Amino acid sequence: MKKRVLSVIALLLSLAMFVVGCSSGSKSEESAEKAESAGDKSGAITVAYKAAPPNLDSDQSTDWTVTAVMNHVYEGLYEFNASSEAVPHLAKSCDIENDGKTYVFHLREGVLFHDGSEMKAEDVKASFDRWFAVNEMGISVSEYVDSVDVVDDYTVSVKLNSVYAPFLNVIASPTSNQKMVVRPASLIEKYGNDVLEEHIGTGPYKFDSWVPDASVKLVKFDDYVPVEGEASGFAGKRVAYANEINIQFVTDESVRISGLETGEFMFAEEISQDKYSQVESSENTVPQIMDSDVEGMLTFNCGAAPFDDLNARKAVAIGLDLEELATAQIGDENFWSLDGCLFDKSTVWYDEKAGEGVYAKNDLELAKEYLAKSDYNGEPVVIVQGKDDNVESQGAEDLRSQLEKIGFNVEVELYDRATVMEKRSQKEGWAIHLAYFSVWNADPQVWSAWVGTNGWITNWDDENSKKMDEIFAKMLVELDQDARYKLVQDWYNTFWEYVPYVKTIDYSRMNATNAKLQGYANYCQPFFWNTWVEE
Repeated sequence: MKKRVLSVIALLLSLAMFVVGCSSGSKSEESAEKAESAGDKSGAITVAYKAAPPNLDSDQSTDWTVTAVMNHVYEGLYEFNASSEAVPHLAKSCDIENDGKTYVFHLREGVLFHDGSEMKAEDVKASFDRWFAVNEMGISVSEYVDSVDVVDDYTVSVKLNSVYAPFLNVIASPTSNQKMVVRPASLIEKYGNDVLEEHIGTGPYKFDSWVPDASVKLVKFDDYVPVEGEASGFAGKRVAYANEINIQFVTDESVRISGLETGEFMFAEEISQDKYSQVESSENTVPQIMDSDVEGMLTFNCGAAPFDDLNARKAVAIGLDLEELATAQIGDENFWSLDGCLFDKSTVWYDEKAGEGVYAKNDLELAKEYLAKSDYNGEPVVIVQGKDDNVESQGAEDLRSQLEKIGFNVEVELYDRATVMEKRSQKEGWAIHLAYFSVWNADPQVWSAWVGTNGWITNWDDENSKKMDEIFAKMLVELDQDARYKLVQDWYNTFWEYVPYVKTIDYSRMNATNAKLQGYANYCQPFFWNTWVEE
């Protein structure tokens, strides 16, 4: 049981490290009002992504671009709203029975695929079966599954062999290579477990064409049947205003920016922060900063001196000036903020009291007291970082200065990425690594791979790490949201009590839009339903 739990969580961890973060809110009400008052909204939308996908099969690739493109074509039984809640989408409801081991999905009637056929239970079963067979997340979840059964045309039952509380969150997850999307059984029968070369979904846009390494063209699905309800994140009503969405893959940032300025592109992905003033000052372009996109983590090697000693870890946690560190790493205050919670304030998992009394305390004298109580004897504290990453290298130098003020003897070692990964994987030879995690996670359970016993690179294995394991074991089987939230609060408190990491800062990446693009929701991954070009 423990082995298979760890396999699922490890997969969640590996995928979450590559997904872009979510914005903290929804612009749905404002967008809806603008849409009602706008004129013709049917013009084409051309956008520029920074990299091309290897294929367009979201079950066969962890590349985020695949998901960002095909979210327009495929939909899930459940989708995440802006508060990180999984809510019904292609399903109208789900009954959880048999003490949490049976999920009965009731499907919306009249939902059409792009080939004109109606979505029914056989399609959902086939989609689940393929997901369990070829999707990396689905393969791991399949260990918990006994069967997927068609009850009638609009009812599907998924029977588990044990309780798995994150189930709805996982099948709704916008993280690359996680969401279970619904495809026609006929399409799945044709391709089986091979990479799909045709794409038939239920979404507001149909797949039209793909030129590898160059572009994807999507066209409006005139017979789309939207779910009712206000748009929020990926959930709620989706409207295809534009007749076409043309997605160009443009690796050169300067070309993405110039195309945005001239109006060739309505959206440009990932613009560097030093271009903020250029984008913000132009009347033709609008910066889209993704709130709390990434969170910085100071990672301790808890398996070796000096940070196998809790007092030494607390000395660092309490003594750091995080504003100084943020300024050294990021600079512009538009792109960073401080918050002790491990989930964004927009989510149902947020706790404003997380880290209280420890996070951003910046008490140098108290830090020195903790260090004096520890067994630290002056051995070098080795910080291992990437030499080609300014955020890492500049952070390491500032951290050296701050730790020396507390009383540590510090050495900074900068390497290429491969060497950094090799060094930090060892049980000795390093003490601290500044890491960066995506804020966006499908479920708090993901964190058990990071902060439990021997989580990620921490080498943390003592009676306190076992306490963390116990919390996650309870979280895995707790279905009640209120009770689960209390367990999450226990996890936050335990995290800050034993500090296997120190969360440092929240910081953000930037996309940009042309000023003519209206209705754009600055959410996890870019999408262009509910958007239009205002001439």
